[in-house]
Amino acid sequence: MDNERNHVMDVIPYFFCLQAKRMHRTISDWGIYPLFVYISLPILFVAASAALFQRTLHAPWIYVGVAGVVLLQWCDVARQRFLQQLFGRQAYFCLRFLENTVTILPFAFFLFYEGAVWFAWGALVLAVLAVFVRTANSGLRVLRTPFSREPFEFAIGFRASIFWVLLVYLLLVIAIYVNNENLSAATIVLMVLICASYYGRSEPLFYAWIYPLGPHAFLKLKIKTALKQVSLLVFPMAVATMIYFSDNWLAILLVLVVGCGYLVLAVLAKYAAFPGSVNLLQGMVMALSLVLPPLLLVTIPYFYRRAENNILRIL
Repeated sequence: MDNERNHVMDVIPYFFCLQAKRMHRTISDWGIYPLFVYISLPILFVAASAALFQRTLHAPWIYVGVAGVVLLQWCDVARQRFLQQLFGRQAYFCLRFLENTVTILPFAFFLFYEGAVWFAWGALVLAVLAVFVRTANSGLRVLRTPFSREPFEFAIGFRASIFWVLLVYLLLVIAIYVNNENLSAATIVLMVLICASYYGRSEPLFYAWIYPLGPHAFLKLKIKTALKQVSLLVFPMAVATMIYFSDNWLAILLVLVVGCGYLVLAVLAKYAAFPGSVNLLQGMVMALSLVLPPLLLVTIPYFYRRAENNILRIL
């Protein structure tokens, strides 16, 4: 027992020091001075959080949903198996618990600051529950989806996030039952964020080479496919919300339009960085565009030009 406890105590600082070194090197590889990121990122986080809470009454729901999507990044089954094989079962659960807690604490602290106490505790509970969540397994691989005939992002992403998709639909049912319009609108935003996360990773180059298209036609196809597939998940939610809260259908329609715009931005950001991944600065711009939707009128054309030039070079 003492040996296991000592092993856990040795593994924890080693793991987090290793993650810090990896993050530091990744930022340096982007050509950014790491100290600038360490100073600006907390400031940007607080500013974006404050702007969100000032602009919408259902900010706590969106905030917890964003925190859940962030936690989802640590729930990949391959990553979890690797950690468990490398460090052992007891150390694995300690690491996952601490990892999720560290990730969720900034969100929880700001929720406490805003007086959303129950949401803050809910975020902390979500961090604990996420320790036991795996976003892919052998059973989910055979799950039939309506996306199988299209490019892979939604087919793979839907299977990996089925737990969160069902949770969002459950929240929508609860919102309609308790007559909470804000929560209903928040579920649409959460579903769009889940779908946008499907474009967080890039595929191998030959996945793009198989298209005999120019950059404009390629990006148009990708955007059209993304919007068509997200509509299968979001459209029923929007219709149900408009029916039950018909007095504010225009506001709900606006939320839907902004959500689709953000999904387009996620697609363009992916191919602006292709075959790499979206970097930290691009992620900051995307986060600001979510908090301040009018920015989409600027960020979408900007990322489109970047993506078009990048795809032209690759194709």
